[in-house]
Amino acid sequence: MDSAIPASKSTVEIEQHLRQLNDEWVKALMRGDVETLSRIMADDFIFAYPLEGDDKAQFIADVTARELKVEHLSRAQVSVRVFGAAAVLATPDSAIVFYLGRQVSSQYKIIQIYCVLDWLWQLCAF
Repeated sequence: MDSAIPASKSTVEIEQHLRQLNDEWVKALMRGDVETLSRIMADDFIFAYPLEGDDKAQFIADVTARELKVEHLSRAQVSVRVFGAAAVLATPDSAIVFYLGRQVSSQYKIIQIYCVLDWLWQLCAF
C-alpha cells in the first residue's frame, strides 16, 4: 500500500488510510517484514515504553536480528484523530513480545503519532 494520500481527501478517508497503515505495520511486525516497517516509519521515528529511546535504525536492526519477536499482537477499537498534517492513533494493545531475551508482554493503551513527511503519512512516534 502506498503511504501517500492527497491533501484533498476527507478526514474520514485519511482516518481509514491511517487505520490501514496501522494494520499493515502490525502484520509486518508479526512477519518480521523490515521493508514494510521501514517504509511506514519516519526516518526520525522514536519509541517510548517499552522500547524506550529506540529509533528507527535500532528497531529495524532488532527485528532483523530477531532480538524483537512478536508472538501475538492484537488491537481493537482503534481511534484516529487527524490534526492537519498530523494524526494520533490510540488503541488497546494486547501483546506477547520478547525483546533482548526478556518478555515485555502485557496489555497496553498505545498511542502512535503519524505525520505527513515528503507527502507521505509516516509513523513518527510510538
